[in-house]
Amino acid sequence: MNSDSMDEEEKILTPYLSEDVQLKRITPIHVLWAMTKVTAWRNFTHHPTCNKYKNHYFKIRKFKLCVGCTGTYSGIGAFLILYFAVPSIQLNPIVLPIIFLIGFSSAVLHSLIHLKNKWLKAFLRFCLGFGIGAYIGIIIISPRWWLRGIFILILFGVIGMFVIIRGTEANLELCDDCSLHSANPPCDPMKNTDLRVKKINDIVDAQLDKFQKQKTTALEVDILNNENKSEKKSEVEGSI
Repeated sequence: MNSDSMDEEEKILTPYLSEDVQLKRITPIHVLWAMTKVTAWRNFTHHPTCNKYKNHYFKIRKFKLCVGCTGTYSGIGAFLILYFAVPSIQLNPIVLPIIFLIGFSSAVLHSLIHLKNKWLKAFLRFCLGFGIGAYIGIIIISPRWWLRGIFILILFGVIGMFVIIRGTEANLELCDDCSLHSANPPCDPMKNTDLRVKKINDIVDAQLDKFQKQKTTALEVDILNNENKSEKKSEVEGSI
């Protein structure tokens, strides 16, 4: 391995080269917390939490949140608050479609230019969320139930198409050309997470097996003691 690749590896800070798990005690709360920490990047960050993906997540103390999802959900929430706080928005048939089109346009713009700056990306995703909120508003004020049903099907259809087109590995695309991906041991976030989850499960299973053996041994001792007591009692009664 040449010095350039070594320097590159030294700059990449990744938590996926270690299989260690932090499990101080074997209790339901401690196990759940350990599982949450190990799988947090899948559930909340949606990208590996190494510094190669630093523009894809916000870091709040020890918590990391996906930039895109945070912006989108914030936009949806902000619009719905505005929607119910300002009734005039509901009465204007032009406002909601315009806001929706602006939000949709921001999503198209983001897909075309692939922004690196996470704050600009968060802003465009916020606009998308605001547009989705407007679309939800359109569903709410639709005068016919079947019309609402059509709008809902369109919404979930677009979301499904987005997920299919984007693919399940899209959030790991920076790993493909990373030098640590082919290192020894390799940096593989998915595999590393699965191994650590399995390790926690193995620790819990071992503790449960140990507890079950202790319980079985204690039960056998109690049975043996009861049998000895019965034998002694029979001997005493027989001597009388």
